[in-house]
Amino acid sequence: MIGWLNGELAELDTLRIDPRDRGFLLGDGLFETLLSENGTIRRVRRHLTRLQESADLIGLPLHKTDLELLTAMQRVLAANGLQEGRAALRLTVSRGVGPRGLVPPVEAAATILITAAALGAPAASCSAMIAQTVRGSGTVSARVKSLNYLDSVLARREAAQRGVDEALMRNCHGRIAEASAANLFLVRDGGLVTPPVSEGALPGIQRAVAMAAARALGIDIVEAAVSDTELACADELFLTNSLIGICPLVTLEGRKVGSGLPGPVTGKIATRAGALD
Repeated sequence: MIGWLNGELAELDTLRIDPRDRGFLLGDGLFETLLSENGTIRRVRRHLTRLQESADLIGLPLHKTDLELLTAMQRVLAANGLQEGRAALRLTVSRGVGPRGLVPPVEAAATILITAAALGAPAASCSAMIAQTVRGSGTVSARVKSLNYLDSVLARREAAQRGVDEALMRNCHGRIAEASAANLFLVRDGGLVTPPVSEGALPGIQRAVAMAAARALGIDIVEAAVSDTELACADELFLTNSLIGICPLVTLEGRKVGSGLPGPVTGKIATRAGALD
């Protein structure tokens, strides 16, 4: 596979990150995961806007325009023969090389890496459990896609050990924030409930698309804290991220959610969301 590192295309096994890079040493950086369908990068403007806003928030100069990043991603797709079918793009940005210690260098030169991989069709549904690993809330790192993904890694490890697809994560107050790599929605009495960013939910791209689709359908949406009890009472549950789209969550902690089949409200929102960019 071929990747793009700081302006150069090369085989992944020949690319080298400086061992002094702060992304490697400290998790000091950001990333975006984007979906390509037949060479079209879905919702790329939304992703690049979030990346820039997150970079501004943590004081990380990108020194690249949206057009330059888009062109680089298209080059990676072409170099890997991924202009047909589905592909996952990973855009990784670290603060780059710096001196030893925590204080960021005044003149930072970001390290930018872009990789891509073929992607199969999204799953028709998924299963989940509730992790013991806690997700932070109210911190900067909870609001951006930071390179420090350890909490999500540990939560997904719990899910793999239990033989399920995903792990729902509580925040420090014991309420559900999101899944390890997806946002969570509940369907209750025909309306939607989703944890707000203040509860530790990442402001996901597909989360925003799902909410826009629901509004277009006239479905009420409430951003509110979610307890275990509210999960158990939900008529439907679904997860969202850029690669899975809108995926019905049909089994939680070994028990069926609702009928145990993808629900009608989830289906309507997924259909409408597919047409939005």
